Amino acid sequence: MNLTSEKIKETLTQLTELFHLEKNIFQKFVIIHKYVDFLNKTPITKEALQTIFDDSAATMGDIYENLPNKEARNKIRGKKFWMYYSDLEMIHDIMGEFKVGKTSERTEFDNLCQDFSEPYSEEILELAFKVVNCHVFNRLDQESFLNEKKKDGKTWFDEKNSILYIKGERVMINNHDKITNAHKILNYIFTTNKDNLEDDFFYSEIAFEEFEDMEYKEDKCAWRKYFTACQEIKNKIIKCTKNKVDNFLLFNSGQKGRVKINFEYL
Repeated sequence: MNLTSEKIKETLTQLTELFHLEKNIFQKFVIIHKYVDFLNKTPITKEALQTIFDDSAATMGDIYENLPNKEARNKIRGKKFWMYYSDLEMIHDIMGEFKVGKTSERTEFDNLCQDFSEPYSEEILELAFKVVNCHVFNRLDQESFLNEKKKDGKTWFDEKNSILYIKGERVMINNHDKITNAHKILNYIFTTNKDNLEDDFFYSEIAFEEFEDMEYKEDKCAWRKYFTACQEIKNKIIKCTKNKVDNFLLFNSGQKGRVKINFEYL
C-alpha cells in the first residue's frame, strides 16, 4: 500500500515508543525487526535510506582523503547515520534468521542478547532510533515539500506513488504495489511522453512501447484491454474528485483507438 509521509512518520514513531516502553529484551528485538522491516519494505523510506547512504558514502569518501590517520577517520565515521542504523539492521537480520529457524541452537540470538546486555545498551539503541528517525523524517519532509511545489495547480503523474494530480485534485491510481494497466497508461503519457502531453496516443503504440505487446495488430480484440484501462482511470477520477472532473481523458474504442488528455486540464 502507498503510504503518505505523515502515516509513515506516525508508524515509525509508534514503533519507537513501543521499544522505549518494552522491558523484555526479546520483545525489544522483535520491535526492532518490525521497524527495520518497515523501512526496507516501504518504497518511500527505502528510497530515503538509499539517498542517505549514498550521501554518507560520498561525504566519507571525501573526508578519508584528507584525514591523516585511521583514528581520526573512525571518529568521523562514528558520527555517520549508517553507523547508528547498522546496529538496528544487524539485530533485524539475526531476528529474521531466528524467525525462520536458520540460527543453529539459538547461538546467534544468545550472542545478540549478550552483546546488548550492558546497562547502557538500551540507551545506545534508543539513540539509534532517534538518529534514524531524524534523518528519515527530514528526507520525507523534503520530498513532501518538493512534491507539493510540483503539484501546486498543475496536472502531473507521480509515477513512484501512482498518484495523478489534476489541478489540485489528487487521484490514487494504485493502492497496492502491483503495477496496473491504468498505471502503465498514465506512465506512458506523463513519463515517456512528458514533452508531448497534448498528443493523441494510439492503443497500438501504447501496446508496443509500454506493454511490449507485439501481437496487438494480429489480435482484433486487443484494444479492449487499453479501452478498459482508460475507463478505469476515468472512473477513479470521477470518484476521487466527487464528479468535479469527468472528462479528463478523451478516448474511443476499436483497433485504431486512441486516448488523449483533455486540453483544458493541461
